[in-house]
Amino acid sequence: MNPIGDNPWRWLSSVVTAVDGILRSHSVCNIDAKPLSIRSVAAAVLLLGPVYGIAMGSYAWGVGDRDFIRQIPQMIYSGTKVPLLIAITVLVSLPSFFVLNTLMGLRSDFREALSAIVAAQAGMVIILCSLFPLTLFFYVSVGDSSVSYQLAILFNAGMFGLASVSAQIQLRSYYRRLIDRDMRHRWMVRMWILVYAFVGIQAGYVLRPFIGNPSNPTTFLRRDSFQNAYVKLFSIVSDVIDSLFGYGM
Repeated sequence: MNPIGDNPWRWLSSVVTAVDGILRSHSVCNIDAKPLSIRSVAAAVLLLGPVYGIAMGSYAWGVGDRDFIRQIPQMIYSGTKVPLLIAITVLVSLPSFFVLNTLMGLRSDFREALSAIVAAQAGMVIILCSLFPLTLFFYVSVGDSSVSYQLAILFNAGMFGLASVSAQIQLRSYYRRLIDRDMRHRWMVRMWILVYAFVGIQAGYVLRPFIGNPSNPTTFLRRDSFQNAYVKLFSIVSDVIDSLFGYGM
């Protein structure tokens, strides 16, 4: 079956409508709103998700360390891995969230809760897509220095953090009707945010490189991917502070 259908313009219009509905946060919490097509939401994620990944993977070209043609493979890898990262994080987090909802006696509402979660992830992808010009501007501005790669890692972590926080605000909006029905859903939202953040940071570290260190060959995954992301993040922050201010943490 052709997912676009006989009229690609109508399909594109449905994708734009889905994006607008997600940003307006009315697909779940507003009873009178027209339900968004799951196909359109999925298409929006698949179309917009790779945009930020491509920008993130352009680092070596942006700082002038590698020509554009040589950087294309890393940009393709990174563009593919952003939707993959979000999908893996959700799939790993869902089983424990389902069990917690069941233990709290909220299993009958899980289908609606899942719709809210999916819509919020789509919102995160849309927000990330809107941030890609900032990433390109940062690469051009930071230039090629001894700490530019570490700064690029921290900058992109900040962009993902900003998009994640915005998506969680959307999730709370989507959850409003569930919370009005049962206050226990408020605790479920908080649990989801904690589990999602914990899994997402580690999943992002396992799926690296997203940026691509110019001194290393271009690969889809690193050989030493399965390490502790939190220890590595602390080490990066410590190295940057030591380089910029002359003392370690």
